[in-house]
Amino acid sequence: MKTKPSSTNRMVLLLDTDSKSTMKKVQQELQVKLTSSAELSSKVSCKEVLETDSGILFKNIGIAVVENVAIQQMEYAAAKHPKILHWEKERVFTTADNIAAQLEKVKQQMGRLQTEVAMLESMLKAAESKSKKNEYPLTWGLEKMGLSGCAYSGKGVDLCVLDTGFYLSHPDFKGRSIIGKTFIPGEPWDYDGHGHGTHCAGTAAGYYSPTKKIRYGIAYESNIFIGKVLSDEGSGTTTGVIDAIDWALEKKCSIISMSLSSIVAKGEKPSPIFEQIGQKALAQNTLLIAAAGNESNRPKDIQPVGSPANTNSIMGIGAVDNDDNIARFSNGSVNPGVGSKINLVAPGVGVFSSYSKNASGKKAYQTLNGTSMATPHISGLAALYKQAYPNLSAKALWAKMEKNALKIKSMMAKDYGKGIGAYS
Repeated sequence: MKTKPSSTNRMVLLLDTDSKSTMKKVQQELQVKLTSSAELSSKVSCKEVLETDSGILFKNIGIAVVENVAIQQMEYAAAKHPKILHWEKERVFTTADNIAAQLEKVKQQMGRLQTEVAMLESMLKAAESKSKKNEYPLTWGLEKMGLSGCAYSGKGVDLCVLDTGFYLSHPDFKGRSIIGKTFIPGEPWDYDGHGHGTHCAGTAAGYYSPTKKIRYGIAYESNIFIGKVLSDEGSGTTTGVIDAIDWALEKKCSIISMSLSSIVAKGEKPSPIFEQIGQKALAQNTLLIAAAGNESNRPKDIQPVGSPANTNSIMGIGAVDNDDNIARFSNGSVNPGVGSKINLVAPGVGVFSSYSKNASGKKAYQTLNGTSMATPHISGLAALYKQAYPNLSAKALWAKMEKNALKIKSMMAKDYGKGIGAYS
């Protein structure tokens, strides 16, 4: 997972309140009209509002986005008005979901030894081989998390996956409750020309057949919500992500899964924008779960947890392989004192799940690798816990999942967090 500089002139603002007086002051100083997200609909999109040089206040998370405001004007307004607690330029999120992509990155970097490339190729082949051996009846990841004997299925739990969309024609999801919305202009949520989103949704909430004895999904009776926040090319922006989170909160989703990330530099502090969003979600009894990112090349190069997983109020997920080793690409807690914390890890190497026939290769199933694959394992697991303990708050649910995590001998918190997510 990686990021590139924003190609837009959008600014994201953290306000101390979402009161009418605050909105009025911000509108006057920035010379924009703030529209509440409550006024958005299927006919009036976030994009259309912003194209009129206006702004949007996302009412469920207290975050505003404004268009075409000069940096100097923004700096002046923030210095003048204490109601503007923080502002930053919009980021661009992308997804790189497997070791093959990591391998390509390594090949392109100058000075890398060929032995490193050979090791990655060997790791990829081994991961795919392990996955094929464990596709039936349960994938190795579900076995690792102790789900073969779990009596819960996520029934009645609303689980939202924010990703590249979903291949709605997939036969394994026939008859399931699936509600979706796109936050990428011109690209429907139910097509998924990338495949990444369908794969993640499959792991979190996908297929289980007692008669065929096949299972690759965890919360297989949950209610699925899909927010397309990444394009068919695999990229999206802060505005699309927070718009989708606001929508999922409006829908009262208990779990929001985000297999997306933006690179964070060593020493960089977490974004107050996403810290606010995570806190607002927890207050509304919703758990946000995000991928740690895949920029590491262990053991020599460990990169910090990406955004938004690096915020304290959003659960950050790393990846392990079938031998309980931290995946070579998985980012770690290397920014002590400024966030970048791994909370849990989950299977993220050689993960078999559903895929989109509208994506390259036109496959209904695929084996992928990445913290993107680990994240829906934890999201699906959270849905099982929610079904089992319906009266627990999101914070209490988080604490219980960390308490019940599998502890690995000699594991270090900076890599494993509290351990491998499991049901016990």
